[in-house]
Amino acid sequence: MLKIRSNLNFVVVTAAIVGLIFLVGCGNSKEKEQMTALIQELGAAVQEYAKAEDAQKAELEAKINSLMEKWTEMKMEMGEEITPQVLDKLDSEFQKLAKEFKTLSSKS
Repeated sequence: MLKIRSNLNFVVVTAAIVGLIFLVGCGNSKEKEQMTALIQELGAAVQEYAKAEDAQKAELEAKINSLMEKWTEMKMEMGEEITPQVLDKLDSEFQKLAKEFKTLSSKS
């Protein structure tokens, strides 16, 4: 009976430690937050470009191109700091926004 209780305590403590490690290890990284913020800023700029007057489009186009260059740099610098799944998800969102911008800019 004492051996079973000892094994049960070991299992419970081990499960608690593994759970704690899982919760702490799965938090948002600083790099992911920065890349997500850049994607959100790019998305807002593309939406603003879609609604902008012709006079504002040149300024917004320069801003969007700058954000796209910054994305490329961040992807190379921080790509190893986040998981490949997260990077793929963020990159697909970037590609979608880039395609939308290309479509909008070719209509002008």
